[in-house]
Amino acid sequence: MSGHETLRVGTRGSALALRQTEDIVARMEREVPGSRFETVKVVTHGDRFQEKPIAEMGTEVERGIFNTGLEDAILRGEVDFTTCSFKDVQSELRPHLTATSVAPREDHRDVLVSRHGVPLAELPRNATLATSSPRRISQLKAFRPDFRFEPLRGNVPTRVERESRRFCAFIDEAVLLPAPAQGAMGCEYRADHHRVEALVRAIRHPETELCVRTEKALLVRLSGGCFAPVGVLAQVRDGRLSVRCRVASLDGRKVVEAVETGLPEDAPAMLEALEARLAEQGGLAIVRDVREALQTGRPGAPRESA
Repeated sequence: MSGHETLRVGTRGSALALRQTEDIVARMEREVPGSRFETVKVVTHGDRFQEKPIAEMGTEVERGIFNTGLEDAILRGEVDFTTCSFKDVQSELRPHLTATSVAPREDHRDVLVSRHGVPLAELPRNATLATSSPRRISQLKAFRPDFRFEPLRGNVPTRVERESRRFCAFIDEAVLLPAPAQGAMGCEYRADHHRVEALVRAIRHPETELCVRTEKALLVRLSGGCFAPVGVLAQVRDGRLSVRCRVASLDGRKVVEAVETGLPEDAPAMLEALEARLAEQGGLAIVRDVREALQTGRPGAPRESA
C-alpha cells in the first residue's frame, strides 16, 4: 500500500479514544509499511451532553450516543474509518457500514478506583459507589446489598480526577461480569472501502473477534442494550469456547446465571441453549423489567452509563 494517499481516521477526542487510535494506527503501520494516517477528532452526541444522565436521552441511547457521530462522519465522507471501543458498536449497523474488532483484547474486568485504598469487599458499610450502569449496580447489589449508588458520567480521566483517588483493584468476574466486548478495540468503515478492509484484516485477532461477536449476539438474543443488566464473557481455552452470562435485578435480590462450553463452531447452538436456560430462570423477564423502568424513568431507576 506504499504510495497511497493518507487515510483519515475518525475518533472521539477523549484521552482513552486517542490512545486507542494511536495503538490501532501503530499496528497498521507495522503490518502494512508505507501506510499513512491523519487523525480527525469527532464530537459525538454523548460528548456534547456529558452532564446529562444517559437514561434521559431516550432513544438516542439505543442508537448509540457515542458511535452515531462517528458513523455520520464515515457516511459523509469526512473520514475513511473510525476507531472505538468495540462495546460501543451497535449490533445492527446502518446500511453500507461494517465493523470489526482489532488486536487482542485487553483486560475485560471492571476496575474499582477508591480513596479508601481497600478491595471492594472491604469498603465501609453503606459505602457509596459512583456508577450509573444497571449491569454494575445489579451485580454489585447482589454482592453487597448495603452498597449505595450515585450516578456518574464522563470519560475515564474525568471520573478518576473528580476526587483524590487511587487505583485499588480489578473486580473479580465472580462478583461482576463485564459488558459485551468490554476491553476490545474496533474499527468501523464503509463495507466497500477495500483499502481499509485490508488494513483491518491485517490486525484482526480471530480469537478476540469470535468472543466479542458471541457476547454481542447473546445480548441481542436477550433483547438487551444500553439499559440491560446483563454481564457476559466468552473465552477460548484449549480450543474450546466458554460463554458465561449473568442477569440480576436492580435490587440484586434476583440473580440468574448460566454457562455453556463447546467448540467454537458450536457458538450459535450454545447461545440458543444459554437463552433457554436464562429464560427458564426468569432472566428475560428481569431484562425486560429493567429496560422498561429505565426507558420510562420510573422513580428509583438508576441511570445508565456507557
